[in-house]
Amino acid sequence: MSNDEWVVTMPKLGETVTEGELTNWFKEVGDAVAFDDPLFEVSTDKVDSEIPSPYDGVIAEILVSSGETVPVGTPLVRIAPPGGAAAGSGGSAENRLPSSSHKLAAAGGPALGDPAAPQMGGSEGPADEDGHLSAPTGVVHDITMPKLGETVTEGTIGSWLKQAGDTVEFDDPLFEVSTDKVDSEIPSPYDGVLLEILVQAGETVPVGTPLARIGEAGAAAPASPTGSSSASASPSGSAPDAVSAPVTANGSGNGAAPAARTGGVLLSPLVRRLVAESDLDVGAINGTGVGGRIRREDVQQVVASGGARAGAAPAALATAPARTVPVAAPTPSAAATTTQPIPAGTNDPRDEVVTLSRMRLAVAGGMMASLANSASVWTSIEVDFDNVEKVRQKHKDRFKKDTGASLSYLPFVTRATIDALRAFPTVNSSIDIEAKTMTLHPYVNLGIAVDLDQQGLVVPVVKDADSLNMRGVAKRITELAGAARGKKLGAEDMKGSTFTITNPGPFASYASSPIINQPNVAILCTDGVKRRPVAVGDAIAIHPTGIIGLVYDHRAFDGSTASLFLMHIRDSLEQRNWEPEVG
Repeated sequence: MSNDEWVVTMPKLGETVTEGELTNWFKEVGDAVAFDDPLFEVSTDKVDSEIPSPYDGVIAEILVSSGETVPVGTPLVRIAPPGGAAAGSGGSAENRLPSSSHKLAAAGGPALGDPAAPQMGGSEGPADEDGHLSAPTGVVHDITMPKLGETVTEGTIGSWLKQAGDTVEFDDPLFEVSTDKVDSEIPSPYDGVLLEILVQAGETVPVGTPLARIGEAGAAAPASPTGSSSASASPSGSAPDAVSAPVTANGSGNGAAPAARTGGVLLSPLVRRLVAESDLDVGAINGTGVGGRIRREDVQQVVASGGARAGAAPAALATAPARTVPVAAPTPSAAATTTQPIPAGTNDPRDEVVTLSRMRLAVAGGMMASLANSASVWTSIEVDFDNVEKVRQKHKDRFKKDTGASLSYLPFVTRATIDALRAFPTVNSSIDIEAKTMTLHPYVNLGIAVDLDQQGLVVPVVKDADSLNMRGVAKRITELAGAARGKKLGAEDMKGSTFTITNPGPFASYASSPIINQPNVAILCTDGVKRRPVAVGDAIAIHPTGIIGLVYDHRAFDGSTASLFLMHIRDSLEQRNWEPEVG
């Protein structure tokens, strides 16, 4: 294996996952592959995931065939730089790799001497600027910002759990990462010594950015061009906290997450793209990151204020590579460039200006993206909960004792909804207008919106909810909601929903029109239940009633389907014998 090639290894898709089955390859030997292109599918005992390529290049060699199950860290494929030649297909995978590729450290992790040991980003690239490891300093590995979700493009370092100079073992907690989806504690993928911390706590950087270096005891971190290796130096010896990629033997980047100098300023791929799209003068932007680095927030602030415009896009931007780290859903400030200017607010000295949290910005971006993507329509139906209320009052104490979950109206609505999704499969689907296809899901992965004490929303997912009875569904919802509020949700807990329920009813809402949770085509809303006069035959009685609403994507189905779906739920709640499920 040449020094200017990269090996992608079996990623660790969960804290307890030790192996994975490679179920499908999307590329073949000789195919060109770009950063973030779907590369292969992996199935574990926890999740099925589509793994993107961490590099631009050419598939040089596939080392593990579809259907094989291999341990985490096993080399799967070699990627050569663009224009590189693919290797021959002769010989087994083991014969084609150096024998050290399959060694494991004594502590159970990948050996530091193993050139194919996995990085945090799921792949291994050259660790220094020459594309090889210099013998005098020992083996050094970059730890990169992991991708903690399909749509996650960046993360914020919450805190470092180890300091430079500390000894670390495989799977020791290394640092905490906060994304717009989840807060996670990231373990070390190696045994060794934490030689250098490249990104400090509180900094937000794109997926794939080198965060730290781990090496053998006594090893030295690769020196920068000036000979320094301080914690603030970037891997390429450029501006502190700059985003750079492993460099090949000929000095070119691998294309995974290249930074670009624009007018003498080092920009991350995400910032570079925002600058190019908004036609900004980089020299007029004041960077607030470490060492004056220009951050996404700096660009968005300039865009919102309408300043720093360039007369024409700089030549460096015009020739910048098109393939960059995917940009997250636009925040309101970024979206402002495509809408009419918003009138300025008041300028009263009593006003208090606060910085929007990362979660608030993520929610805002996601909501705007969903509205722009779907043809959203709201319809609703009134439900008499008297039948449900009688069962609730009779069984709520024992239900709570047995399951740990409250017997509110939500478990009843959830079970009725699951049955309705079986009867109307188009409501439990995903739609791809560009491909002119609809994917019907023969299972129900139910997303449940959870409020985090008014600080934001997350949507954990009850996987295969249609296989659970009411007691099982209620217990799982309670567990996930508790984990969300305790910041203990994993990335896998919030992936793969096929339908979502939001429940503002406890806050006494009357009738709500929520925003669809992409890529679902509908979301159900359960509003407040209140005792009201209702007609019962020729008499009037006081019953608990409430509104159940459905917001759906009109591209997927029509109003008749939506109304029949809601009627199915209403009839189940009003007429079903719930005693067997609750008791």
